[in-house]
Amino acid sequence: MTFANLYRSPPGPAGVRRVDESLLWIAFRDTPGLLRFQAKTLLERYGSPAAIFGRPQGELRLHCASRSAIALARGPSLEPARGELGRVRKLGLEVLLPGRPGYPPLLWQLADPPLVLYCRGALPSGPMLSVVGSRRPSARGREVTRGFTGAAARAGVVIVSGLAYGIDAAAHQGALDAGGPTVAVLASGLDRPSPAGNRRLARRILEGGGAWLSEYPPGDAARAYRFPERNRLISGLSPLSLIVEARERSGSLWTARHAAEQNREVAVVPGPVDTDHCRGSNRLLYDGAIPILEAEELIVRVLGDNALMCGSRPAAPKVSGDAGRVLARLRDATQDPDQLSRQLALPPARLASILLELELEGLVTRDGTRIALGPRAYDARPAE
Repeated sequence: MTFANLYRSPPGPAGVRRVDESLLWIAFRDTPGLLRFQAKTLLERYGSPAAIFGRPQGELRLHCASRSAIALARGPSLEPARGELGRVRKLGLEVLLPGRPGYPPLLWQLADPPLVLYCRGALPSGPMLSVVGSRRPSARGREVTRGFTGAAARAGVVIVSGLAYGIDAAAHQGALDAGGPTVAVLASGLDRPSPAGNRRLARRILEGGGAWLSEYPPGDAARAYRFPERNRLISGLSPLSLIVEARERSGSLWTARHAAEQNREVAVVPGPVDTDHCRGSNRLLYDGAIPILEAEELIVRVLGDNALMCGSRPAAPKVSGDAGRVLARLRDATQDPDQLSRQLALPPARLASILLELELEGLVTRDGTRIALGPRAYDARPAE
């Protein structure tokens, strides 16, 4: 049974049919011993929780463990579900259910889709791009991420990430700075977005027309084992996941692994080969990930032919002469002004003037005493 055909099977017992639909889904999700892939099998066979509860144990055992079949045959346990749903409504959260408006259809394609999703804000429609990476990125990685996600957002792409420090935060910020919505997928309940240090960014996501999304109920704290689970939703929401600066044991590699298992594309921004913080992401390139060198490549990968019709993007800035040489040098690594002055043989006063102009254009930024590429640098083209 396809996503569109959920709920088309005959309903279950009359007593179950009269129960609030959200309660039934929560109770179904919490069935003892029931794994998500087994739940999907049952739903594709019978159509809805209402059509599953109360069926004969022998019939249900064909699709799940005996423990689960006994609980499902007995009927839904509604009191815990009522408590959870009461907290959800008190917080003003939206409940998204498979086959109902608002639930992302791409998630139902997963082998283990979320049975209940909670949403705060407005879940944007339109093509999505998942972006994850190091929690401790370089200045270069942070600015590349902002530049790429900003360009994608201006082209109408919704940016999805996990609200973590580092690349996740830069991805959300790049979209917001470009005036686009973004979605944060959390590993906790929506009443306690984490990490705490990014709660101002989390509020900005809602103010910018985006949303927080979680499969965990209110009151649930982020736990270590939940981050890999959460990452399957980040990759699952998008046809392509972009990885920026991942170490060899980075959690971002879980997202790449999930994307590959979900038959989604994995793309990587290549990084220096002599730094640990890019070793994991560079290895993904060796394994067949798509190298992304420019924002346009990324947009075309997500939008396909529609990218050619996108007219929302501002004209790319043009640079030439000494300013172009400065940007070319910064593409390799961040620099301090003294280094740039020596390497380019530019007098300090001349370099300071160039850097000021580039900073005003959003082409460079200052990270302490060092200079890095700015968000618009990745759109820049040499002047003719």
